[in-house]
Amino acid sequence: MTDLKSKLDSRSELRKSKPRFLIVSRTGTRSLHRHWIGGAGRGFDAFLSCFDPRAAPEAQPGVTVEFRPGSKVQGYAGILRDHAALVNEYDYICFMDEDLQVTAEVMLACFRRVAEYDLKIAQPALAWGSHFSYAGLLQQPQFILRYVNFVEMMCPIFRKDILQEISPLYSMGFESGIDLIWCNSVVEGPRDFGVIDSCPILHTQPVGSRASENGFRDVHAYEDHVVEVLRRYDLPRHRLATYEAVTNNGRRIRGRLNLVLASASLLGALCHQPKKRTLLKCCADMVIDQLFRGPRNTPLRGLENGAVRPKAVKPSSN
Repeated sequence: MTDLKSKLDSRSELRKSKPRFLIVSRTGTRSLHRHWIGGAGRGFDAFLSCFDPRAAPEAQPGVTVEFRPGSKVQGYAGILRDHAALVNEYDYICFMDEDLQVTAEVMLACFRRVAEYDLKIAQPALAWGSHFSYAGLLQQPQFILRYVNFVEMMCPIFRKDILQEISPLYSMGFESGIDLIWCNSVVEGPRDFGVIDSCPILHTQPVGSRASENGFRDVHAYEDHVVEVLRRYDLPRHRLATYEAVTNNGRRIRGRLNLVLASASLLGALCHQPKKRTLLKCCADMVIDQLFRGPRNTPLRGLENGAVRPKAVKPSSN
């Protein structure tokens, strides 16, 4: 009871004070961090961890630079281990892939939305011209945000206490699949996780195009990691789906059919996507998952010593 009161008091103080934001990014010679790191009044700090010795961005006020060879997730694990005190100075921490293009203003707005809605884990929506894996993560511009059951590894934003709780996942030795675990390991209700539609970000490279830099020989090795992570936690592979959405005028949209009808706005992405059939297929899969499976999380506990599986979390009727 004392621990719970302490956590609630801490979160109450966070909402009253001005939260501090940090972006951590593993960067190489093709990194796009220059688009979001420059300019005065950035509103957040940055930690650039270079995996390529040829990439040598200069440190500046509010920007820490280091060289750390190795793969992406392995590098994040090292940062969480070696710079825990620094990371813990911030209230929200984003782990951003280097091939994402966004301005400092959009990222600051995204951080502020995450804090405003007290989300545990969130991400910016993907702009319509992005390379993507899930149609449900592309921007639906009529919304401020959508409450979802899954946040992918490309650009997760963690509340500090949640990052501390899920950090063992980064040290498991897997370069993929841990994003299928982290929401389930901290879920308490259907408004814990979100996609911020009001702050889109552009993914500029095909998914998997930098697999070798992340320790993979081919796509099969990537999927092997996913299968092994799910097996280790005896967890089904829940499909991405939305619990609820908040429109730009503050109205809340609930119900599977209503959310499917709202997602018709994604048809506007057709003129921005070179592979139109791929988009249509992914949108059809999204509709099926939303309408017939619906959003679901399976709570897990004990990331380091095995996990138990209490009752699944389903959409709230409120």
